[in-house]
Amino acid sequence: MILFVALGVIGACVVVGILSVTIFDLYRRPTFRRLAFRNALRRKNEALLVVLGSLFGTAIVTSAFAVGDTLNASIRDEARTRLGPIDEIVLVHRSPVLPEVIAKITAKPLPNTDGLLSMVTAPVTAASVPAPGRERFAEPEAFVHEIDFEAARAMGGRVGDTGLAAAGPTPSGAEAVIGQDLADQLHLQPGDPLQVFVFNQTLVLGVRGVVPRLGVAGFHPGFGAHAENVFLAPGTLDVLAAKAPRGAVAPEGRVLVSNVGGVFSGVVHSETVARDLQIRTAGIPGVEVSREKRGELDFADRQGSSFTQLFGLIGGFTVVAGVLLLINIFVMLAEERKSELGMLRALGLKRNHLVRAFGLEGTMYALTAAVVGAGAGIGVGRVVVSVTEGIFSQGDRGTTLQFSVRPTSVLIGFSIGLVISLLTVWGTSIRIGRLNVIRAIRDLPEPVGVGHPWRALVVAGLGLAAGSQLLIAGVSGESPVLALVGPAIALWSVVPYAARFFSRRWAVTVPCAALLVYVVGAFTLLPSTFAKPGIEVFFAQGIILVFTAVGVAIANGDEFHRVSDRLSATGRGLATRLGLANPLAKRFRTALLLGMYALIMFVLVFMSVFAAVFEAQGPQVADDTRAGYDLVVDSNPSNPVSAEQLQSEPDIAATAPMVWALAKFETATEADSFQRRFSGFDESLLANGVPALSSRDKQYISDEAAWRAVLASPDLVIVPSDFLSVGEGPPSSTVKVGQRITLVDPAGGGRHDLTVAAIDGDLDPADNGAMVAARTVPTLVDRSFAGRFYVAVREGADPAQVGVRLKGDLLANGVKADTFRALVDDRLRGTTAFIRLLEGFLALGLVIGIAGLGVVMVRAVRERRREIGMLRAMGFPARVVRRAFLIEATFIAAQGIVIGGALGLVTGFSVLSNSSTFGDKTLPFTVPWGVIGLLALAALVASLLAVAAPATQAARIKPAVALRIAD
Repeated sequence: MILFVALGVIGACVVVGILSVTIFDLYRRPTFRRLAFRNALRRKNEALLVVLGSLFGTAIVTSAFAVGDTLNASIRDEARTRLGPIDEIVLVHRSPVLPEVIAKITAKPLPNTDGLLSMVTAPVTAASVPAPGRERFAEPEAFVHEIDFEAARAMGGRVGDTGLAAAGPTPSGAEAVIGQDLADQLHLQPGDPLQVFVFNQTLVLGVRGVVPRLGVAGFHPGFGAHAENVFLAPGTLDVLAAKAPRGAVAPEGRVLVSNVGGVFSGVVHSETVARDLQIRTAGIPGVEVSREKRGELDFADRQGSSFTQLFGLIGGFTVVAGVLLLINIFVMLAEERKSELGMLRALGLKRNHLVRAFGLEGTMYALTAAVVGAGAGIGVGRVVVSVTEGIFSQGDRGTTLQFSVRPTSVLIGFSIGLVISLLTVWGTSIRIGRLNVIRAIRDLPEPVGVGHPWRALVVAGLGLAAGSQLLIAGVSGESPVLALVGPAIALWSVVPYAARFFSRRWAVTVPCAALLVYVVGAFTLLPSTFAKPGIEVFFAQGIILVFTAVGVAIANGDEFHRVSDRLSATGRGLATRLGLANPLAKRFRTALLLGMYALIMFVLVFMSVFAAVFEAQGPQVADDTRAGYDLVVDSNPSNPVSAEQLQSEPDIAATAPMVWALAKFETATEADSFQRRFSGFDESLLANGVPALSSRDKQYISDEAAWRAVLASPDLVIVPSDFLSVGEGPPSSTVKVGQRITLVDPAGGGRHDLTVAAIDGDLDPADNGAMVAARTVPTLVDRSFAGRFYVAVREGADPAQVGVRLKGDLLANGVKADTFRALVDDRLRGTTAFIRLLEGFLALGLVIGIAGLGVVMVRAVRERRREIGMLRAMGFPARVVRRAFLIEATFIAAQGIVIGGALGLVTGFSVLSNSSTFGDKTLPFTVPWGVIGLLALAALVASLLAVAAPATQAARIKPAVALRIAD
């Protein structure tokens, strides 16, 4: 962290210095200003190319902020639609206690609040009434609320925030007011009949009206995107609950509290109001106080920040590709103006003056590109958000995203893009300023290896020392980024020393090959350091691997000369020799192009491997999870299905009941602010098989031993690997075997320490959460629910068909029956779709590479027009010239594709085989040859299409025109 802060401070100082020099030269150096403006206006096409090359970085960075802002704004908006004026909630587990709680709260005025509302709630199954010729619809996860509409409209002082402005009086008798989401789900309108199944009884109600999902009208106990609400006459649930079946959950009471201030501004009082509520309700059993809106807004901030970081780091590969393109363009620009720059130096322009004049011109391009790129980034972000919403809407998630970009985010994206462009432009300008005056005027190439070798040796020595220290710090501090960067700097620094004793090829190849082996095998060599690699590790690994491999390829480029020479000797390789001559002669520019292609192909192939692995493990995960059962059956807590009911159904062979509850969990490093599900199981879960564990404590000789240990001990727990993670996307490991976690009862605040005995898979498709013994659950929390079963079907029966029949036969119980394979597929579908989204985001980098190759070829035609004219004058056919340019493009693109693809496959194999991110289980390595082949073919074909026009233009150059000296 200190290293990154130091680098940030140094970078900021450099940028401030650049801007200061630029402003000074703009006002006090008219010669520099005239040179910069003249070149920009005189060569409009060149200026356009530079601006296009510069804006990519800004666009990617801005789009990452746009995605984060959208997630943040969308979740914050759910606080408005789901809560409205509601800021805190006092949950009363048993509604008969509600009057006592209200009396305690209202015994004296509650500071910083402007409204209280009592509510009685019960989960129900709602359905449309069957009618001839009309399809029946049902919603097994609806909620019945009893509230006073007039009191609800008075909450917060703004009727429009409650969603009940046009709802009329409180329902009475057999009438109901329903939420818009439920009306859409059941296809109901005012006047239609509605069936409600609750406490083993059936109500037939008339729909009096429909209210929007907003504020009090949109409140629902869960965090889903939809609110399937039914509002009934007060007192209805207590009467029905008197006849509730055994195991049914009693109606809950709630006190909804509104703070002074607006929908969002009122949360500033949440801490003090919640503390006051806890004091007033202390001693009453089964009461929870939650800062509901504060928690939702905190969740929005965490999600927005997480996605900004994720897309920012993934987009970093594309940004690097854009930087390489920008460097290439500026280097070509300088080489084309070489004679002009040499003449300026001969006329008395000092080296630093030349750098500043060139830098001033580049700064103009960078400013323009940053402005345009920020606008383009908003468009890119909009596209990414549209795709993201499609992923989040799969299955039961149903998240609706509202595109939003804060002005500050656009400003930050603009600033970061400007900084990237400025550093690139001025760094390239400094390199250009080192040209030799005589050689520049004569347009002669710069000699290799001429200069001050002692400087390179001093810098290399510093690099060796710094790299070694970073490696030591990375290993001792378990920082995987430093453990990668340190050896990279050290081994790259070996090259200048090795070059004094060996040929350039061996001096580069040997250290770089050693670095490739180390970086690929780092997960095996340093397992503890790379136990939980983050996305930043992947970023560093990709950059180091690609740059190192490109260095090896460039150092051994002479081998391609031999191939072209042999072809030329047979009279068949003239176009090949011409096509390879330029990229092999100008290695620096070729390396930049190779880096662009290889970097993006590396990431795309790596992520394609991960997507293929996740898709391929579906059947195995389902089989490992189901423990010999076929279905997961859930029912409505107010009308739960019993084991007897299930066993009386056809084709049911066995059942295993489960108890689930909600609690908060804390670790030694972090207190979780969200309630998590945990489940209780008994001996019947292990009767047909044992759920496979991805890792377990070494004291247990088998998976079954670990499960039975949890059954026997109230202090042990088995958790999924992503148990305490927050957000969508691929699963991430957050807990480990042997770790101590503390379960906190939301009602009484009781705490119970648990030790993680094992990790239960990587996906938790059934959403069991933490697993403890069923008999332990009542000792941990005040309230639990017994409505879930694992069900085995008889041999020969189709589990999916049995599940469909159970839903129909047990509609009154709100039964949902899913096969394990369907649950796993749904979970994997979300993961792989998220990976595909990131691949699409990265494809922008491939577009940059292809466009960059086209731009470079356009510039190459202009740069080499005299050479082409000379060849044509000597009798070379136009088709040979055209073919030479196409071969050059194929040579560069194919090398980049091969390097990136090979590194992606090798790295994917290493990570999957050795990383403990996935527990002790090694995931099967699956190579998606079809996807990789399609990526390679698309990249190669697109590259040839991008070069087709410049190649044709080169073939049409007339010798007499090309040999003229003037432009």
